[in-house]
Amino acid sequence: MDIYPVPATVTHARVQLVADQTTKAPPRTINQDVLDVLATEKQAEREAVLDVKA
Repeated sequence: MDIYPVPATVTHARVQLVADQTTKAPPRTINQDVLDVLATEKQAEREAVLDVKA
């Protein structure tokens, strides 16, 4: 497994999730935040792999 720096977009998605959890946002909002975090992490991982191959 390659280790790469966490991009700002991933950090922002995680912060948004925690903020919504703290304010007791509706479950739909929290679920969307979780999906956003996962999608952002996957995209960052793809970009990191492409950078390593280049």
